[in-house]
Amino acid sequence: MLGNYIEVNGINMFYIEKGKGHPLILLHGGISVAEDNWKNQLDFFSQHFRVIAPDSRGHGRTDNPTEEFSYRLMANDIAALIQVLELEKPLIIGWSDGGQIALEIGIHYPDLTKALVAGGVLSEITDYYTSTMKAWGIEGPGKVNIGKLRAVIPQFTKVLPKIHSAVYGDEYWKKLLQNISKMWLDPSEFPKKKIKQIDIPVLILTGDRDSAISIKESVRMYKLIPKAELAIIPKADHDVYETKPDLFNSIVLEFLMRHK
Repeated sequence: MLGNYIEVNGINMFYIEKGKGHPLILLHGGISVAEDNWKNQLDFFSQHFRVIAPDSRGHGRTDNPTEEFSYRLMANDIAALIQVLELEKPLIIGWSDGGQIALEIGIHYPDLTKALVAGGVLSEITDYYTSTMKAWGIEGPGKVNIGKLRAVIPQFTKVLPKIHSAVYGDEYWKKLLQNISKMWLDPSEFPKKKIKQIDIPVLILTGDRDSAISIKESVRMYKLIPKAELAIIPKADHDVYETKPDLFNSIVLEFLMRHK
């Protein structure tokens, strides 16, 4: 498994590369990193594809000189990555923030990819979503209650200093949370009915008890996207790729093999 850096869209992006064949890009969730988010997928999918898994801007080993975050901006990053690496119509799997980025690519760069998997995603902010964010300590744009977050998700906050220290140091993860929470709670960041413009195959995937994304929202998105398919993983929260990796991998692989 190779680790590489590449200059794209004004950032120095780190990415993991493994395997051979048709290119497959894995886009991790917010405040995670490729290696940690996709630890149950990197080996599996590299048996079938040339897997490329970047750290998103401002995450892990990728810098973010402007300190700005937006799904469109990060979609531009991935579009630049595809072009610089000269990838021919890669498939894309995105989870949570990575899934939102994938949707933006489907809207704005439809000719760059063959098919998308968008998991744990929203088309617009819902009360269900904002209530969960507040329960986690994300109290408003740029307002993060670190103590509450530590109490609610202790296992996650323990790993954040480690995975985000490479570029900006051990305390950077707190600043990352503050900056990225502005994107998470900005209604204009979400595509709403623009997802109807996506004219490539899309698999919408969610856990049946996702604490941030309701099944109702996933079904609504499935109905809006012309070439969408829908998979709901039983007994699974937001991190289905980790808690149900075998089921996640098999469902996603079947979709990808039909569209590669």
